[in-house]
Amino acid sequence: MKALHLSHHYGCLKDHQYICNELGIDLESKYSRWGQVIPKDTYVITKDIANSIWSEHKDYFNTFDYIVTSDTSPLSRIFLENIDSLKPKIIIWVCNRFNYNMENDIEYHNLIRNYSNDNRVKIVPYTEFERYWLNRFDIQTQYETIRPIGLVNPDPINNSEEHNVGLDGDYKFDDSAGDVLVSRYHNDNIFQNSKEKCESFGLVARHAKYRGAVELETLVKNYECFLMFPDAYSKFTAFELMQFQMPVILPSEDLLLKLSRQPNYFFSTGVVSETVKYCEWYNEYYEQFAVYFEDLEGIGDAVQMVKDNREQICDIMKTCSQQHKEKTLQQWKEIYD
Repeated sequence: MKALHLSHHYGCLKDHQYICNELGIDLESKYSRWGQVIPKDTYVITKDIANSIWSEHKDYFNTFDYIVTSDTSPLSRIFLENIDSLKPKIIIWVCNRFNYNMENDIEYHNLIRNYSNDNRVKIVPYTEFERYWLNRFDIQTQYETIRPIGLVNPDPINNSEEHNVGLDGDYKFDDSAGDVLVSRYHNDNIFQNSKEKCESFGLVARHAKYRGAVELETLVKNYECFLMFPDAYSKFTAFELMQFQMPVILPSEDLLLKLSRQPNYFFSTGVVSETVKYCEWYNEYYEQFAVYFEDLEGIGDAVQMVKDNREQICDIMKTCSQQHKEKTLQQWKEIYD
């Protein structure tokens, strides 16, 4: 079986590379940032753009059994607009909202809706929030949510892997040790300085700078825990940290809701009491091992709790990660029928 995966997101490509390698699927991955098949930074996929890409690559596309699109879903328009000439089936792995940058394109919404129950198209949410978002636009899917597996194959996704992936410029990997790895994103740098907050408790902290899961796996071995202030309903990091058995400390759901109402706290699409349950940092795995704090002054105690119970926490994470791996591989196996 041959599959083609198109994405704007390197993490999606790496995650699915692992899946296909485990299932024995012959996969080709194309990353838009390297100008492969999709012009770089082309997030708005109009009908004309979709048809132009189809016209240029249709013979190539039709050599596959499946075509997978991920972050972002509008890439699927290339194939939905030309579905009657398309030989492979389409898997739309919905990451980061199905209508990202296409909110005002009514034709695109109708296209997704019209083919949501077509047996040639499989719409697969990567977190339950994506299903919730689809339903808001009267789009349903019969397929289960399949979350990131959080594991990667060290092999390059294709022969252009020599390109830098994120953190370009003078970036150098630093694997020095300490107590707390702090997320490198907005909420830990601009909303507040989480590194300094940790240091106020006498902890050694640093922002986690790494390229991909391979470097992250090396980094987490040198720290007690990872501090995260959630900024999205799902993140590949959540599943990677679980697979690496890296304890995580983070705000409770109630504290997250309070923080999200403060100026400059970022949460993609917004989070409210109705939707916080969809956030993967509070899922059925994390509720078993994550250490949640109810206020910012509880960060120090949370780190100490990890230190005092690290072996037990890591054992729970190991069990959860194995359960998740087995479930996720089985789900993808069924999708690739």
